This record gives sequence, structure tokens and C-alpha cells, in this order.
Amino acid sequence: MALGLARAGARVAIADIDAEGLAQTARELAGELAPGSPAPLARVTDIADAAAVEALFDAIDDDIGRLDILVNVPFAFPARVRPHELAAADWERMLAVNLTGYFLCCQAALRRMLAAGQGSIINIGSNAGESALGRGALPYGCTKAAVHQMTRELAVEYAGAGIRVNAILPAQTLTPGLRAHLETPRFRDHVLPRILAGLPQGRLLDPEDYVGPAVFLASDAARAVNGVLLPADGGNLAMNAGGSHTWPA
Repeated sequence: MALGLARAGARVAIADIDAEGLAQTARELAGELAPGSPAPLARVTDIADAAAVEALFDAIDDDIGRLDILVNVPFAFPARVRPHELAAADWERMLAVNLTGYFLCCQAALRRMLAAGQGSIINIGSNAGESALGRGALPYGCTKAAVHQMTRELAVEYAGAGIRVNAILPAQTLTPGLRAHLETPRFRDHVLPRILAGLPQGRLLDPEDYVGPAVFLASDAARAVNGVLLPADGGNLAMNAGGSHTWPA
């Protein structure tokens, strides 16, 4: 999504707790820029830390000067543990990253967008917030459902200030983590077919699939779109409407 927004003409700042991944994305972004353009801002940041978030947005103020778009993608998914065995520390970390992290980034962005009188916030939710995964995914599903409600509440709260808040809901996506699982015979032979059974297009999603929705929601083409939870899932939620999510054992 960062690359897609850069291709659409945005100046992009990126943040991640993963320094190596951040550096790789920064190099890819630099390759999209015209000769002589300023390097993209990239900062290692723990978005569960309020002071670190504020420092990040202060750096954006200094480097870019204004903030029109926030694509909010905090993510944590602990080892699958059934709820009665879940450690309190793991529960708290999930809340800190997947809920508080979203809020802190939204809050910092809203302060700047209110001053500008406009802005678009795009939260990355999940189908897990709309249907049950089971099998040890309780804290993930709970935090994603909360992000969806946060999206709707902020959309209503700030609509009169020219700020739109929407969410994109992905399904199972070919991230580096999932690609690593595909190398194991058990996952490839037994788990993957169950995932694909819940994806009517018959394929896993690709990160590139979310570029179009993000660019649309960020742009004036979506000026009347506010408070929307937009599935970009190949029909997964439509297939599982009213039931539980297809997920591996």
C-alpha cells in the first residue's frame, strides 16, 4: 500500500518495529521516486508506545509538513492458544498493539487533520473481526472487532470536520509469514485446502490486492465514503456471512 500510494503521487512516510523490513520497504519506495526527490521518511517505531508515536508524527511534520492520509496497519498475532490457557501478558500485548496502537496513531493523525480541515484515515481490519475464527484466535478477533467499531465511531465523530475514516478488511494473504508456512508439507497439504475452500476466487490474497482499495479510500473519489468496512477478500465474507470463518485447525 505504501508503494501503491507513492505511485499515485503521495509523499510517503513509513514506520515499523521491524528495522530490517522497514529498510527494505524504504529501498523499494526510493526506487519509485523521480531523480532528485527527497528520500522517504522511515522510522523504527513501537506503536504501542505513546511517546514513540508522537515522535513519529512530529518527524512527519518536520519532514513532509502536512498529513493528509493515515494507513493504519499495526499487527500482532501470538501463537495460537485456547482462551482458557491464554497468558494475561499475551492478552495485554495484543491489546497494546492491535487496539491501543491503532488508537494512538489515529489520535496523532486526527490532531493534524483537524488543523488542516481534511484527511483520510484507513484502518486495516480483518474478516476475523466480523466472523469467528476459533482455534486460539480470540484476542486477534476481539481486537479487530474493536478496530472496526473504532472506525465507525471516529467516522461519525469527525465527519463534520472533513475527515473520513474507513477500514479495509483483508482475508488470508500471502505475507512472508504465510509463505513460510507454505514450505511445510502439513500446511500445504492439509491446511491450505481448507483456507482456499473459504475463498471463492480459489486463491490466496496478495498484498497488491489492497493497493486499489487504499488509493480509492485515500482519494477524493471516495469523498462520500465514510465509516465503511470494505472487504477486500475475494468473497470470503460473502461465503461465510452469518457463520464462522474458514480457518485451519
